[in-house]
Amino acid sequence: MSQSDDQGRSESYPRGPGGDPQQGPPQYGQPQQHAQQYGQPQQGHPGYGEAAYPQQFTTPVDYGQQYGQQYGQPAGYGQQYGQYGSSAAPAKPAGVITAAVLGFVFAAIGALLGLVGIVAGAAASGAGAELDEEIPGFGSVAGAVGGLLLVLGLLALAWTVVMVWGSVWALTGRSRVLLLVGGSIAVALTAIGFLSSLAEGTTGDVVGNLVFLLASVAIVVLLAMRPAAEFFAAHRARRSGR
Repeated sequence: MSQSDDQGRSESYPRGPGGDPQQGPPQYGQPQQHAQQYGQPQQGHPGYGEAAYPQQFTTPVDYGQQYGQQYGQPAGYGQQYGQYGSSAAPAKPAGVITAAVLGFVFAAIGALLGLVGIVAGAAASGAGAELDEEIPGFGSVAGAVGGLLLVLGLLALAWTVVMVWGSVWALTGRSRVLLLVGGSIAVALTAIGFLSSLAEGTTGDVVGNLVFLLASVAIVVLLAMRPAAEFFAAHRARRSGR
């Protein structure tokens, strides 16, 4: 082949920068550049074989964490329930229950004595008018005795109400003042009865009056003990909302 033919071929293909000939039309059997570019991903865009779906489906992990945190937040309600539980009614001390039971016992005795006093006073007042006709001056004495019995009966019923009300309030934790007042009155009355039995009573009277005296003292002492004081203080704080 002659030199002129080589020069003709080289001139038929223009040279690019640097002196290299530019690529001409592909020969038969060689793949085009478009086929190579089809399999290669373009810059900045995922290729055909590299789909962006896995990257998009990885984002629900964040949602799962958020949902986990959101669904885990109700644990805070347990703390709130614990706070509510801390303000529940405290348990009743045994001393308060015992004092209230003794209060009901004394109230029953007071109610019985009150009814007896009222009935006896009414009977004495009614009989005094008839006896005054037979025995002059005796009707006024009977009327005075009947009036005294009526007053004592009414006082006994009033004390009974104090003991019942005080026992109920003590069991509910509202207040111990009424039961303390009623117990103190019981201590005074039973002490008088015990001292009277020591002077002129029998052994049975002394023992009976001593039992009532100790029971009335127990009401006051049990309500004044520290467990009872803490019980009523807790109820006061609960009612005030602190």
